[in-house]
Amino acid sequence: MAKVAVITGSNGRIGAATCRRLAQDGYRTVGIDIGAESVGNWPYYACDMTDLARMAETLARIEAEQGLIQVLFNNAGIYRASDSFLDVPPEQFDDVLSVNLKVPYFAAQWVAKRLIAEGQGGSIITTASLAGQAGSTAVEYGASKAAVINMTKSIGRQLGKHGIRVNAIAPGLIDTAMGDQVPAGARKRALGSALARIGQPEEIASVVAFLASDDASFVTCATIDVNGGV
Repeated sequence: MAKVAVITGSNGRIGAATCRRLAQDGYRTVGIDIGAESVGNWPYYACDMTDLARMAETLARIEAEQGLIQVLFNNAGIYRASDSFLDVPPEQFDDVLSVNLKVPYFAAQWVAKRLIAEGQGGSIITTASLAGQAGSTAVEYGASKAAVINMTKSIGRQLGKHGIRVNAIAPGLIDTAMGDQVPAGARKRALGSALARIGQPEEIASVVAFLASDDASFVTCATIDVNGGV
């Protein structure tokens, strides 16, 4: 029976590319996003994941209708361009930390509890960012992604004994709607990477596919850089 893989932010370019790739690899891919309709032909559930009660209801519905979730790709995220943290209002800080950190934390918690209850292993993958390692003019965004990297290592150490692997991916500049918001200076630095180009969503999806698979059976607590050699 095909493993169920849930991808949040599935209507974005990385999310959609990952849904397609994991489906090709034989997973039963399931998308979650805030929009009313899916951009693809996979099972889809509309949900504002910042509503934690609704998140739990949606994940429970997915399990009931699709099967036990054994792969979770916490991909949903938001970015708000800013030139200085002096200008960031509290509500923007709260929104970014809620979507980028709180949502993947509690989604991972829900999935891990169910896997442990069923005695099954699994793979939890979260999108971090180069900004979480190198800093960002959008300070709250960089801070949220740095927290994701730490969270990944901390959760992975707790869940390893249950056969649940926990990893993160730290993309550089990728051809996405979020990437389109990156200031010109940061885009210029990205083009100064070893590969001298921006990345494609499918290149992130390939790394997700690896981390979800048995080929990565000894990989956990890791953050994989996919940034073109910045």
